[in-house]
Amino acid sequence: MDEHSNRSDEQASQQQSRTPEQRRSMQRDMEEEFSTTYFPRRDRSNTTYYGQHSSRTAVPREKAKVKEEKPTEPLITEETGITKVPKRDAEFENTYVPRRASREDEWNSRIERELQETAMYRKSEPARERRETARKETTRRDTTRRENAHRETVYREPSSRTMSDRSKQKKHKRKMTKGFKGFIVLVVAFIIGFCSFQFMKSIMMMDGSTENLTGETVSVTIPSGSTTSDIANILKEQGLISNTFTFRLSSKINGYDGTYQMGTYDVDTGMTPTQIMALLQSGEVSTKNKLTIPEGYTVKQIADRVAETGICTAEEFINEANTGTFPHSFLKDLPDREYRLEGYLFPDTYFLTENMTAHEIISMMLDRFEQMYTQEYQDAVAASGHTLDEIVTIASMIEKEITLDEERARAAGVIYNRLEQDMSLGIDATVLYAVGKTGGELTQEDLQTDSPYNTRLNKGLPLGPISNPGEASFKAALYPEDNDYLYYVVEAAGKSNHVFCKTNEEFLAAKEKYQASLTQ
Repeated sequence: MDEHSNRSDEQASQQQSRTPEQRRSMQRDMEEEFSTTYFPRRDRSNTTYYGQHSSRTAVPREKAKVKEEKPTEPLITEETGITKVPKRDAEFENTYVPRRASREDEWNSRIERELQETAMYRKSEPARERRETARKETTRRDTTRRENAHRETVYREPSSRTMSDRSKQKKHKRKMTKGFKGFIVLVVAFIIGFCSFQFMKSIMMMDGSTENLTGETVSVTIPSGSTTSDIANILKEQGLISNTFTFRLSSKINGYDGTYQMGTYDVDTGMTPTQIMALLQSGEVSTKNKLTIPEGYTVKQIADRVAETGICTAEEFINEANTGTFPHSFLKDLPDREYRLEGYLFPDTYFLTENMTAHEIISMMLDRFEQMYTQEYQDAVAASGHTLDEIVTIASMIEKEITLDEERARAAGVIYNRLEQDMSLGIDATVLYAVGKTGGELTQEDLQTDSPYNTRLNKGLPLGPISNPGEASFKAALYPEDNDYLYYVVEAAGKSNHVFCKTNEEFLAAKEKYQASLTQ
């Protein structure tokens, strides 16, 4: 204690011996030490730490009146939020602290007072600024947490993934989920559809037994070019099926769609839809009202064939063909002749009903010609320089003269070549038509018959067609072969092929060979 007392007295004497400037300098050093110790975030660029200041010699203390000044309030900056303590305070300007304990108490009380004032200022801070400060602090903590998590991810996984990678992966998973749902929907729909088809198939498909047949038949005519829908409507009108949709659907399921054949069928009223489909596909038509017209038949021959069915007589048929009114455009401007529709009653197989008339039969044949006479053929006729009636006339001669299809266009070339050279055609088939014969040998009297159809006596084409040609002869007349032949003759008796010649000498030689074959 004595040593401490002596040291304090020595310090007090040194304090009294200092000049006022020295005491103020020492006071500033103490304040800087205090601010550095208790407020470490303060700018320390001008701070003097313990043990760094130079010792000053004691000088006598100068008495001065202490100015009474209000304590300066601590300043708080908005940028750093750090409390700055004033470097000078008039309360401690000329205060002499004789003991170290008293000085520490003063400093502690000062610190406590300043901290209380700071807390009061903090409490009076507006709510908006507090919220902004809290938001900044939250943002700082979140940023720190993400950085730490990223560091952990880097150390935990060899290949780190960014946020964009994870977002892409999530989108990909969502797309995969949607695709999987769509696939499930399609599978369910397919199963439902397949079960429905199997159910309909089990309804429509029945065995081929004949136990359900009644023996009562209905005559059903399927026109040429009829679709499955057309056939279903015909069958429903006849009372053979109850629903057209199920018939069309069953036709597709069972493979009958598009395979039905035209004709007149005797359908038993007890047949199931499946049995009717099989019958229409087989082509087993009824023969009692079936009418087949071969290529090259004349109107008179067709009339005789129709009369065999019992629908009408031959005379009724010919009279209707010559005087009847038909709406077909290709019949306009036909010349007057014995058989007006010769060449236009298209040869084919027709199925007649019991109540049909001659007019309806002729209309069926004209409809078939119109079906054959496509737009392509119409354009070719317009570009040929000939009328349709002239083309049909040439086709009718080819049909009667030529049997082999490969010779039809060549024979057409011969006809066109003789017409260009103003030669008579000399076709025997025209003479036969003129004398009313359908075949056989010609006599000298026949060859001298005066008729517009006799091409032995008359140059150019006959008055009109001499038969009803098929499509092959019509096409040959429209597209003839370009050649230099002027003659043709059958190669030998009993054969169908011809020998084509360019000169009269070649023709006479070939004709001599043909005549020689007749005697063999």
